[in-house]
Amino acid sequence: MRRMIFTGLILMSLPQAAYSEEINAAASEALMKLNREFMNAHAAARKLDLASGGPIILLEDGKLVLVRNGSETTTEIILTRYDTVKVFAHMPVAIYLMLGPPGAGKLDTQRLQQLAEYHGQIDRVEKQIEHMGLERTSLKRQKQLLADSRQFLEKVIQRQQFSTAELQAFTRRMLPMIQANIAEAAASQLDTMHEQVMTWKKEMTPEEWQKLRVSVKGAVLARDGNLAMQYFERLLNLEGPGMRLIFMERYAPPTPMLTLLATRSVDRGISIAFFDNPDRMFRDVLADAAAAHIRTMKFD
Repeated sequence: MRRMIFTGLILMSLPQAAYSEEINAAASEALMKLNREFMNAHAAARKLDLASGGPIILLEDGKLVLVRNGSETTTEIILTRYDTVKVFAHMPVAIYLMLGPPGAGKLDTQRLQQLAEYHGQIDRVEKQIEHMGLERTSLKRQKQLLADSRQFLEKVIQRQQFSTAELQAFTRRMLPMIQANIAEAAASQLDTMHEQVMTWKKEMTPEEWQKLRVSVKGAVLARDGNLAMQYFERLLNLEGPGMRLIFMERYAPPTPMLTLLATRSVDRGISIAFFDNPDRMFRDVLADAAAAHIRTMKFD
């Protein structure tokens, strides 16, 4: 009996002894050095992987980078045409953002001033539109976007108020032209990217091509249906991200968590106002147009 009590006391005291003592300086230093060796080993393994794992294509901030045989080759894939039609597509969305989130009704002096300044910017673009290198069909579309946006702004500024129904009618009327610009932008980026990648493919051996890996960096809300991810999945005959294709999310400083939170809220409003779909902006805005254009491209 006495032996059982003594054994029980020992067992009860063991957890307390194990968790009550703090790690002393020597033990902490030993753990730190041990972990440092892990980090050094991991870094060495990464270096070896990059040196022996075959060519790599990186896509970030409108640039394609080929890493091959210890050297890097960089090329721009975002052309002026892409940026131009994107700016015009953003114009009705900007008007919605100036009006929709704050709410319908009577406009205060500050909002009227904001709208008047934007109207002036539209006028300046309208005067220069013939010098933007746009093809005939695209030029006609951008002129219509400008004219309709300017007329709507003039009506709102003159009356100094607007209704939710009026704003919704405007956004839905603009949608076909916005979608046409999206399709033009997607085709421009895909064709430019494809031309460069196919040029690089010709320079590689079949063995190198089979080892090719790709890393795409893009906006967090454009991850689903990302244009570049769709393209490289088709190019490499992949069914999604994996060992040969990864996506790295890009966040905007200085407060990325708060920025992401607010962006999701604002983009949900845009999704409803223009697409009548609360989730549309939570994937790449070019996703559908990219999928359609990729189906027409030749990869052989």
